[in-house]
Amino acid sequence: MREYKGKSYLKEFTSDGAGNYIYTGAHYTLDGDAKKTNLRLSLLFAAALLAVLGSGCVNAAGLNNTFYVIIPYVGEVASLFALGWNTVRLVKSGGRVRAYVYLAVKSRIPVSALFAVVFALAGLVCSVIFMILNGTEGKPLLCAVYLAAKLAAAAIGFVTFRYFKSLKWEKMSRKTED
Repeated sequence: MREYKGKSYLKEFTSDGAGNYIYTGAHYTLDGDAKKTNLRLSLLFAAALLAVLGSGCVNAAGLNNTFYVIIPYVGEVASLFALGWNTVRLVKSGGRVRAYVYLAVKSRIPVSALFAVVFALAGLVCSVIFMILNGTEGKPLLCAVYLAAKLAAAAIGFVTFRYFKSLKWEKMSRKTED
């Protein structure tokens, strides 16, 4: 497997007589049903999006003015952005992925998912510490919803990590035109 440095993958594009660029490099495909896999990855990302952004919409204790509760949430949103960006890059290809895209997302999706897990669990721990020190600020139900959303975000991130790692990819043997 060839790793790309910078924009070296641009050498795998050729121009035809009409001025169109054609990709002549390698492709990767999924073993199995690509539509089902793309749907699962999309649903996992949508669930993560709902859990992370949903927890940010809950006005739980400590979220208005406590840096050690807010910072993990910012990390969670950044991880979610990276996860979403790379998931879209993979899903939009429809199951037949150009080599440079595959090589870019093959490690970024699981790493982004793990970072989302770590930040969600950090947010959970920091929120519990805040609640132990300061109470629930008269919002026990909102605090419970917030903590449940953090657990859900961590679980979804872990499931995404495991699912992506379980996917089997194979390199297509011949060069094809797009």
